[in-house]
Amino acid sequence: MSILSFEYLGLVGISSLVLWIFHHVSVRKYAVALCNIAFLYLLRADLTGYLYAAGLTAVTWLFGFLLQKKKSLLLLIPGVLLPIGGLCWFKYAGYFINVPVIMPLGLSFYTFKAVSYIADVYKGKAADRDPVLVFDYICFFPAFSAGPIHRSEPFFQQLEETFVFDYRDQKNGCIQAGLGLFEKLVLADALSNYVSLFMNRELTGWYTLIGVLLYAFQIYVDFDAYSNTAIGAARMMGIHLERNFHTPYLANSVREFWRRWHMSLSRWLRDYIYIPLGGSRKGLFRKWINTIIVFLLSGLWHGSTIMFVIWGLGHGLVSVLEDMLRQLTGADKPVSRILYIPEMILNFLIVSFLWIFFRSASIEEAYMVIRSMLQCFSVPLSSFSCELVGITVTECWWILCMIVMIIVTDIMRYFTDMIELIANCPFIVRWAVYICVMVIAMIFGVYGPGYDPKDFIYVTF
Repeated sequence: MSILSFEYLGLVGISSLVLWIFHHVSVRKYAVALCNIAFLYLLRADLTGYLYAAGLTAVTWLFGFLLQKKKSLLLLIPGVLLPIGGLCWFKYAGYFINVPVIMPLGLSFYTFKAVSYIADVYKGKAADRDPVLVFDYICFFPAFSAGPIHRSEPFFQQLEETFVFDYRDQKNGCIQAGLGLFEKLVLADALSNYVSLFMNRELTGWYTLIGVLLYAFQIYVDFDAYSNTAIGAARMMGIHLERNFHTPYLANSVREFWRRWHMSLSRWLRDYIYIPLGGSRKGLFRKWINTIIVFLLSGLWHGSTIMFVIWGLGHGLVSVLEDMLRQLTGADKPVSRILYIPEMILNFLIVSFLWIFFRSASIEEAYMVIRSMLQCFSVPLSSFSCELVGITVTECWWILCMIVMIIVTDIMRYFTDMIELIANCPFIVRWAVYICVMVIAMIFGVYGPGYDPKDFIYVTF
């Protein structure tokens, strides 16, 4: 079941209504559990996926319960290794047993939530909860398939409060979810089609370069679309999840980029990998090694092929090089406005280049893309032809409009909360925005007969 389906949208609406009706603390956790079960049923996943989610929930609750009774590494280690072991089995076992292993949908996201809950109980940052609440947390359906990786204690605290109907929450959640669907239908899926055309192996030079840059925007709006839809749906159910993206391509360094890109994952890696390894407390060399390890694990988390390892290590090496330069030139000196924009553009180009390895299925494919892209230096831009790509001049202008739309929106989001901005507009202005968005979606959205909704890219992780 896709979140673009009427089934999912209906489930969100019914779940919100159910939580209004069964709002008291004593029954609210059961209402959420019922909604999660309905989602798992509608997901129509493989039986293995259901059994694994149920088993992981039981293991998470059991070790949380035991660690609350006795803080012991002898309990923490197996409590953490069991979920991680399950994750590794589904991701990597196929390479060793030569038999395809079907990975449950959203496995990485709810596995990381399980690990963080167990670790937080051990550290005293969270108290153990009963099995129903643990199930609500692990399988909370808006964030089940692709995050955000929300933390347990804030989630439990919200569930343990009596739900009070808040019209503003409903309105803002609906706006955010709607904008997420707009990003997916109008921007992400359209860009996906154009990326495929520009990245055609028969085209080289500027065509490949444009394809690489378009993919950078595609993957951003695709994941941001899911995050916004998930956060908006959760908000309609009275649960506030943390923001997952904050204008990442406006960052002027890889370090800053990861503070804004997939923020819940970045914070998870910081809190449960980087800091336990020693963080920056053990000297510069140890800090750089820890940084490399974290980015390597980030790559392995995203996928099991060597391409994801290269992608993760690439970000780690660039981050270390940036830190070396900061040490030489003066750590964290304020950057002048004149230098910020060139640094931002350079950082975007570096991140876009590394996306090549993320997208490619093999080293050979990545090499071909890079070699093809570099040919743009020997071919004038004036040789570009829309017809060779298989698109019209009008479509070229629409691609440019989409990119401008993404950039302008991000600049606005950097300075203000767009959801609050829209929500605070006068009634007439607000509905004018709604109608405008719906008209654009109807004219330019990718949908209708023959349309096969593309899965969100991060759902496969």
